[in-house]
Amino acid sequence: MIVTLTRPVIKRCPFRPETDTGTLTIVIGGTVPELHSLDKQIDALSAKPISHEDYTAAVEALLPEGARVTTTWSTGSWAVEVTNAA
Repeated sequence: MIVTLTRPVIKRCPFRPETDTGTLTIVIGGTVPELHSLDKQIDALSAKPISHEDYTAAVEALLPEGARVTTTWSTGSWAVEVTNAA
């Protein structure tokens, strides 16, 4: 079974005093982590200034091996998509 999880995310930009809004998508084959706990961990990542790439890698580190993580962000005039290399 493959499970796809999606949620909105807001994080602080490490380069400017602004927030980045986006969407986090996780695709997991197998056992899914407990979602309330995962929410708390992701919220903690969102509370500090962090780049899009580091954010995506940090989410990946919370998940079982082989999970696919994609973040999509609106930053300035750009739409940015970051996907882990798993």
